[in-house]
Amino acid sequence: MKFSKLYIALLFAAGYVVNADAQVVVPTPGVANNPTQRAKKPAAPQNWEHLSIGKDGVHGIESDKAYKEFPKSKTKKKLIVAIIDSGVDTAHADLKNILWTNGKEIKGNGKDDDNNGYIDDIHGWNFLGSADGKKNVVKTNLEADREYLRLRDQYLNVSFDDYRKNPKYAYFRSVVSKSVLGSKEFAVVIVKRLAEENKKLVQEIQEKNPGKVLHMIDYAGYQPTDSMFMYAQSAVMMGVMYNKVPDTTLLAPFIQKFSDDMIASNQKEYLNAKESVTDNRVLMNDDFRANTSRYYGNNILSLPHIEHGTHVAGIVAAERNNGIGLDGIADNVSIMAIRAVPDGDEYDKDIANAIRYAVDNGAKIINMSFGKPFSPQKQWVDDAFRYAEQKGVLIVKGAGNDSKNLDVDKTFPDAVFLDGKKAGNVITVGASTPDAKTASFSNYGKTTVDLFAPGTEIYSTIPGSEYKNMQGTSMACPVVSGVVALVWSRFPNLTYLQLKEILLKSVTKVSGTTLLPGAQNPTEVSFSTLSVTGGIVNAYEALKLAKTYK
Repeated sequence: MKFSKLYIALLFAAGYVVNADAQVVVPTPGVANNPTQRAKKPAAPQNWEHLSIGKDGVHGIESDKAYKEFPKSKTKKKLIVAIIDSGVDTAHADLKNILWTNGKEIKGNGKDDDNNGYIDDIHGWNFLGSADGKKNVVKTNLEADREYLRLRDQYLNVSFDDYRKNPKYAYFRSVVSKSVLGSKEFAVVIVKRLAEENKKLVQEIQEKNPGKVLHMIDYAGYQPTDSMFMYAQSAVMMGVMYNKVPDTTLLAPFIQKFSDDMIASNQKEYLNAKESVTDNRVLMNDDFRANTSRYYGNNILSLPHIEHGTHVAGIVAAERNNGIGLDGIADNVSIMAIRAVPDGDEYDKDIANAIRYAVDNGAKIINMSFGKPFSPQKQWVDDAFRYAEQKGVLIVKGAGNDSKNLDVDKTFPDAVFLDGKKAGNVITVGASTPDAKTASFSNYGKTTVDLFAPGTEIYSTIPGSEYKNMQGTSMACPVVSGVVALVWSRFPNLTYLQLKEILLKSVTKVSGTTLLPGAQNPTEVSFSTLSVTGGIVNAYEALKLAKTYK
């Protein structure tokens, strides 16, 4: 009997289970889940993010125009852009010449020559590996699963009514809704409980009909007063109607089989989820909930699943004018590769320490094309953000690909600290399309997303000296990082606050409407309502404005 999904769907409607039988998608960071919001338009030029609406008919950032008027950097020293991501292909033909190199380290001698706490950190650092380099975390679980496992014993046996209504369980409810393991295990708990309630309900019906052989028609016509009996009966009746179970079916055997099938089906799904949800960080023999040391990991940056970080790096700074691949947005920069984002959700500890590594080793811009719905050790990340601001470092982060309003539903890391104060050195970026619409997957927020940038059909580097198109706010984010680097290299005396102000003031204002990302029904809204600036980053206008600053 195909009752499983119907049964849980009914419980979901009743308010017992939040997304208990959801088909959870675990995307690679930065890749859109729903790229088909509006009708397909002709493909944009391969380098469309560099182009301009006036000359080329697409809403790019006008970097080609910017280079014509501001062709040369005003400093010989290269600006360091840290890419905190999945890793970078350091041998890529379009990236190998623009990598940051730690000149104070002697490659391969196994010593920490510069005494910065990291041995042989030539081009960056890997916070997702053992010190000997033999074990590296490539894939891991979601933060929601980690939080569920941490909290489950406290909440799993709480009464249903208390679980549903008590505000103190709100966080756990949200964790369950996003946890692959939690939703499956909670479904098992629910069906077992309702199996018990159905058994009691049949007994109650029998007591009121002594000596009668009960059939489904007796069950269907019975009106219980107990709320749990009501839920149990409703769940069964949904399955009965869907499978067209005859009224003459014997009640007790049917209820027993129904319950057994439900428990077995959900138990199987839970066990499958349990097997697939693994916290592979245990390979490092390091406790991610104890930030007692910043000095762990190794210098291996090129591992499996580094496509995302390699693509991001190319958008910022793929070697310009070398006749291959693409031109990055910024020219006088070095890319510092910091590996801290696995396939799965990143760990707050690694992100906090990656930020500090970037700052301490000279990065002026930190690109963060990742995010997650929970941040249990947010204070560590907040402190790292503050540290970066104290040192005058700008952090550019992607808004995320959940088609949601960040003003009401957060993604982490974010610019608002636990104490309510806001980081002044963070720029949060949504994704736009060649025709100046919001990308269907992009998060937005009138107070939380600063601006938009090209984030669809973005052509860039991938491992093996190859190239391809990708999309996501993960691609929009390095577009902005590239613009920041371009402006800062032309006007090196600007402060981080001035740079942020310049970028926000110089956007291309979009006066038209766009479809609201994530709306159940197509909803046109003003583009200007979806971010602080209501516009798209513009490299040319940013440089013009920067020229007026003293």
